[in-house]
Amino acid sequence: MNTTGRGLSPEQYEWLQRTLKGFTLSPEAWISTLMSYGIPADYLTGRATACPVCGGDDRFTYDNKHGRGDWVCRQCNGGDPMAGDGLQLITRVAHIGLFRLMRELTGGAPSSTRPVVDFKAPRPKRKASPAFVEKRLNGMWQDARPQTVGDLSMRYLQERVPGLTAGPSASLRLGVLEYRHDGAVLGKWPGILARFELPDGRLGTLHRTFLDPIKPAKAAIVSADGEILDAKLNDMTLNPLAGGAVRLMQPVDGEIGVGEGLETVYGAFMETGVPVWNCLNRVLLSKFVVPEGLGIKVVHIFMDFDHIDLKTGKSPGVAAGMALAKRLRAEGYTVVQHRPRLRGTDFADQWKARFLAANEVAPTGQRLVRASRPAATA
Repeated sequence: MNTTGRGLSPEQYEWLQRTLKGFTLSPEAWISTLMSYGIPADYLTGRATACPVCGGDDRFTYDNKHGRGDWVCRQCNGGDPMAGDGLQLITRVAHIGLFRLMRELTGGAPSSTRPVVDFKAPRPKRKASPAFVEKRLNGMWQDARPQTVGDLSMRYLQERVPGLTAGPSASLRLGVLEYRHDGAVLGKWPGILARFELPDGRLGTLHRTFLDPIKPAKAAIVSADGEILDAKLNDMTLNPLAGGAVRLMQPVDGEIGVGEGLETVYGAFMETGVPVWNCLNRVLLSKFVVPEGLGIKVVHIFMDFDHIDLKTGKSPGVAAGMALAKRLRAEGYTVVQHRPRLRGTDFADQWKARFLAANEVAPTGQRLVRASRPAATA
């Protein structure tokens, strides 16, 4: 871990550099030390959790990859990914300077020493092998049923995107899925499996949307202690996800559209008629790579019009879309950027509002007329 040494004397800076160079902890000691500085044990199991630095849900993973208490937050403070070692994590969470922290950990501070409490540390989670992950994902996909007209997955999408004219997608399936939380199975729910593919066609992961078994809505899943859990989650990652997407439709006339979420891109399809792919979130949207061999020349980017992040002064969804547009234009693609009219909305919101307003005043039996672009096939 680097330090600038600001505010330190030359002697202190030299001591700090020397101490950092020789500082090592066992995996169990790292967890115990992190816990002693206020980082809960359930953040240190190797699973995706809320971030102790920025508080964002399902984006932080502690993996101790290099034996230095290593961690990553995939979208820290609503911006770019952030990663570091255990010392950096403590300084951010406990708001303590690195020099003071190292004096405490090495017993060198005469008055502000904090003992490393001997908590019972959870065993570091063993990383699953690629063969195991591949078998799990392929098994889930094969056990699920291809999406069909009128099934629960289609009824859910038509509820969220009223009037949806897109047919079943080969990249979506309906399965009965286990929901795991804190190492325990809470139950099984029907759910949409979305196949996330990399630019070269390899499988990245399966994204899951857990559904209510009776009505076309997301499932309400509650933990034993009353926490309302997220009904949308990625499963295990087989290959790094940067560049990929859920390929919901085939390109038409060399054009494709990309956006952040399943309902969002279907709303964009209804607004424009452009065939769409789902990148899952704004970070992956910004990293999207156009696959070769499909004849794609024009990319439409459907941005979420998020509220301004006070820390960055930017709308995160718009910033991600603009970053992608800049890169794709430099690569020679024609790029068309789309943004909803109202701040705080996405294209699913915009389409639903327009559909409901139009059908409120339309004569009985009259259908809302979409853009004249022909519908894409799934």
